[in-house]
Amino acid sequence: MATPVNLSVIKAFRILNAFEYAGEKLSLSQLTRRLDMNVATAHRFLITLQSVGAVVKTPNGSFELGFLLADLGGKVSIIDVMNSISMPHVESLAERFGETIHAAILDNDMVCYVAKGEVSRSLTLITHIGKRLPAYCTGLGKALMSTLDEAELQRCIARQSFQPLTEKTTTEPTALLEELQLTRERGYAIDDEEVEIGLRCVAVPIIGRSNQLKAAISLSAPTTRLDQAKVEEVAQALREQALLIGEKLAARP
Repeated sequence: MATPVNLSVIKAFRILNAFEYAGEKLSLSQLTRRLDMNVATAHRFLITLQSVGAVVKTPNGSFELGFLLADLGGKVSIIDVMNSISMPHVESLAERFGETIHAAILDNDMVCYVAKGEVSRSLTLITHIGKRLPAYCTGLGKALMSTLDEAELQRCIARQSFQPLTEKTTTEPTALLEELQLTRERGYAIDDEEVEIGLRCVAVPIIGRSNQLKAAISLSAPTTRLDQAKVEEVAQALREQALLIGEKLAARP
């Protein structure tokens, strides 16, 4: 018999997640409307969270996030969490296809690598954990942007440099929007020699429960080893592993 979850813990994290950014101040009534929660219940949880330093009550009676969360956040980074969750899947795919596999997140409108898997025959790419690349021209970036809502997407596109890295690089916002729509329809993104001539990349988004963390997984290989028939096979394998990673992410607070 499975151990039941503690609903009080879930409610506490719901309240903490209601603050959209550090420094945001919310009144009790604003929080209850945002959470659709009973006033008395929300107030009781806020007082408890305040007692441990997770939230702070301001002089005007509003609440904001406290230093406890900053202290905890310093102990484990998103990159560390994503690396530990995705690495077994990245390594499994690298072994299966004999190609380079990456997992990444969207960080400040750029692709940030969080995991990498290689085998002896895979193409050696100069990437490392924490390395950042533009989103507009990479398979991972397109997969990540395909999960954004309209407002987020417009902000992200406005911040792209659109510099040509090769003669095949997408450099127009309208062309990128068309690619993102195609990505949503077929379920995977393609970088077809946009970053490096001779290199093709297939990427799919990783969807967690809340979809707040934008993550994706990809395979990169020489174009000679990654034709359209192989792209479809790779995309299906990536989707399967992305689903498993998403399930693990959903289990994390």
